[in-house]
Amino acid sequence: MEKQSGLEGRVEVYIGAEEIISPLGDSAQENFKNALLGKTGLKKVSHFFGENKPAFVGKLDSYAGSDRFFDLSKNTVQKSLKNIASSAHDDRWLLLLSTTKGDIDKLENHDLEKLNTNRIATQLKNEFEMIDEVEVISVACISGLAAVIHAADSLRLEKYDHILVLGIDLLTEFTSKGFESFFALDENQCRPFDNERKGLNLGEAAASVVLSRDAAIFNSTPVEYVSGATSNDANHISGPSRNGEGLYRAVQRAIDFAEIEPQWIDYISAHGTGTRYNDDMESVAFTRAILNEKPVNSLKGYFGHTLGASSLIEIVMGIQSMKNNTLLPTFGCESPGTSEKINVLTQPIKTNVDLMLKTASGFGGCNAAGIFKKLS
Repeated sequence: MEKQSGLEGRVEVYIGAEEIISPLGDSAQENFKNALLGKTGLKKVSHFFGENKPAFVGKLDSYAGSDRFFDLSKNTVQKSLKNIASSAHDDRWLLLLSTTKGDIDKLENHDLEKLNTNRIATQLKNEFEMIDEVEVISVACISGLAAVIHAADSLRLEKYDHILVLGIDLLTEFTSKGFESFFALDENQCRPFDNERKGLNLGEAAASVVLSRDAAIFNSTPVEYVSGATSNDANHISGPSRNGEGLYRAVQRAIDFAEIEPQWIDYISAHGTGTRYNDDMESVAFTRAILNEKPVNSLKGYFGHTLGASSLIEIVMGIQSMKNNTLLPTFGCESPGTSEKINVLTQPIKTNVDLMLKTASGFGGCNAAGIFKKLS
């Protein structure tokens, strides 16, 4: 009972109706099942955006055409809303769209009106009558987790009854050229936290969840959002802080807000891009937070780096881990090697997970951490 004492007395916020559409599967359950089978949604392509050179990417071949961003968004939202009781449809709903680049492909046709992310969110609002208002969260690669934190804060202030968070980003030439200019891409399978890691793979996917103060609206058992925090270390436009200060502060604040001890956390779902500096930085931050012995994994080897959707996808996969009492290995990592030694999972393990810590980091020095609790 002592372990739960710091988790009492809060306005409880629940998170569920979790869904993912990715190259690995068309539902949260299918994505988790395939990952557990050792499959990946990444593959090698010989021509990437017209260039005759190989790349390793996670591409959704089933979505094509000029409106693929909207079509993928719509289908993902539909899947989540099917898992909500009809009695909640008339309540106050907010849709939060989290994305790094939005539908930036529209730049090629100079279609700036359709590029506008607020327009895309409003288009989704018009598609679903139950949605009353929309907002856009774009905070580099922490966007998904930052949106969940913002949603929980809004619910605790009773601004809305329920909030649907959608995270989505697509493979685009704009983003691939950007990462290529940093020499941050691996033309083979990425290897997060591995001693021989060379860089990241890009991917595209969408994920959605619903947050509410009412656990009864969910058709299956949700988990509880406990606390979260964001920070910015202002270290560099693209490079993470070498001493992990920003991520450490976000993690520490999330723990403090939850009024728990670090040893209560059972599992860490890390950002783990597969780049040399990001993975080292995370190892430093986790060690400073006395979490270096906790089981930790990165899921980028299954999905690639999906930018603004990445941390939301990883929250959904973490929820599946909690429900299935199973932690996934870090696909691509065979020999962990970071500047500080951490407990990187290289094999799946069966274990009870009551408290999960999810972390994310992004360009501009932004960092986020969230704590989630399994309901008994």
